[in-house]
Amino acid sequence: LEGAPPAGPLRVALCTALPGYACDPEVVDALQRAARRLESAGYRVEPVEPPRLREAAELWLALTMADSRLLVEPALLRDGDQTIRQAYRAMDAHAPPFDTEAYMRALAARTGLMRDWALFLQRHPLLLMPVSWRHPFPVDADQRGADAMRDLLDAQSPLLATAILGLPGLSVPMGLRQGLPTGVQLVSDRFREDLCLAAAEVLEAEAGPVMPIDPA
Repeated sequence: LEGAPPAGPLRVALCTALPGYACDPEVVDALQRAARRLESAGYRVEPVEPPRLREAAELWLALTMADSRLLVEPALLRDGDQTIRQAYRAMDAHAPPFDTEAYMRALAARTGLMRDWALFLQRHPLLLMPVSWRHPFPVDADQRGADAMRDLLDAQSPLLATAILGLPGLSVPMGLRQGLPTGVQLVSDRFREDLCLAAAEVLEAEAGPVMPIDPA
């Protein structure tokens, strides 16, 4: 469960912005605070953009919805309530149609993305990035139609990209802002969960105990 220790200070790629995404100030603040804590603990933090994140997130949507149409949709439309049906349709509106050739090409594209990220994580073994580009959404934000769902998918792209690539991603709390939780995501290469856990321990030691969230 532990890989070889780094030869020197562990290089951390800090991503607080990417073209085409709007990042809320609370999210940027959490990332910067986390970066300072890691630097104080001896990590070498550098602002670096990860490769092709939007492409990876869109691939997650395409492949997930292709699988869902075949394996999930019949049961969902039969047994699900109106809320889940509406959210599902809004998400499906943004996914391309798929046939066998398109599916195979998508899997091939995933392999290329995995290679690019593997090379990236050789240079920067740890990536510090948002959990979401946006501060937490209000309840039922996924019930406002396809346009609102597009905003949700874009906001959650840091989670979707790492999921389709099969990379360890660890969400770490960074306290409350305006009564809502903030956090950061730590990402490492395959089988290097130990790097995420060690960095998270540094962040948690600085942050102190996490308090319950006021349900109001």
